[in-house]
Amino acid sequence: MNKRSYLKFTRAMLVLLPLTTEFARRGGDVEALALRHKIPLAALTNPTMLIDAAACYAAMEDMAETLGDVHFGAKVATEAANKGTPAIRDAAKNAVTLGDFLARIVVEIASQVDNVHYRFAASSDAASFEVQRTLRVSGPTTQLDAIGVVFYVSLIKRGLGKTFDPKRIIVTAPANAGFPPGFLPKSSFIKSDINGLRISFPPQWLSEPFSPDWDVIDTPRGEFARDGSDDGATVAYFRSVWMENIGLEDLSLNRFAEICGTHPRQMQRILSALGVTYSQMKDEARRHLAVELVANTSTPIAQIALQVGLSGPSALTRAFRQWTGKSPTLFRAETTRDHDT
Repeated sequence: MNKRSYLKFTRAMLVLLPLTTEFARRGGDVEALALRHKIPLAALTNPTMLIDAAACYAAMEDMAETLGDVHFGAKVATEAANKGTPAIRDAAKNAVTLGDFLARIVVEIASQVDNVHYRFAASSDAASFEVQRTLRVSGPTTQLDAIGVVFYVSLIKRGLGKTFDPKRIIVTAPANAGFPPGFLPKSSFIKSDINGLRISFPPQWLSEPFSPDWDVIDTPRGEFARDGSDDGATVAYFRSVWMENIGLEDLSLNRFAEICGTHPRQMQRILSALGVTYSQMKDEARRHLAVELVANTSTPIAQIALQVGLSGPSALTRAFRQWTGKSPTLFRAETTRDHDT
């Protein structure tokens, strides 16, 4: 299995919900939008459901085009920055300086999102906050670039207050057509074919006090909440990945998270919110495959044990008795008789 193939997924609710909410408010047809991009409607309300990030990116461009508003994404991003999302609020909660805040964002957001990598760097000449996409976007990125740049620049501006100077910001991105007029001086933008965006500013800003001054609201971490709408799609996705690696004996949570291109802490949060542990998920997938192979194939028992990631026939027999109350040999014999009958 190619690990990189699993770096393209994201949670549609986190990425699209603010946009689709505004899109609907302005008369857009969200159901038709989702259908055009093969996004299940449940993904817009299910906080843990994973979908292909490319579909999210295309839907962003579609909404702006449908509304005839190239600044659509930027407007939503500005509103989100002014209110503060749950993850951003958590990052800002104990931050004293801008540098502290950005370092916390890298840790906090990286544990939430799979389809981008965040990096924060500083030298004596410049500091930079960089978002690197794990998926190469084949279509336009006007909305994608505008949302990322406007959101984070607005956060920095809000937190720094009078210290912020737009003339000292340099933004590197593939496109700037979606930036609102006057958002930054033209000299602040560098067009580049980088797969993401970079925001650079004076290193002295890092030590400046950071205070976004949001209204203090105890916002729940909705992306991990059990809201009754979950249909197990994310667990099914993780289970399918695990099935492809089932032959790896004692596959650890950390290694499995790495294969999926996600963070172990993120995976634990998602599974916990769905009432499933990693061990339970592994056991269920192993049981499903082992029973299928024993009942419907003539594969030797010893080989089945290895295929499902167990050490040998004895380990499979012990597990099989727990699952079915019977040994694999007896289960196969009874199933064969039933088929013959």
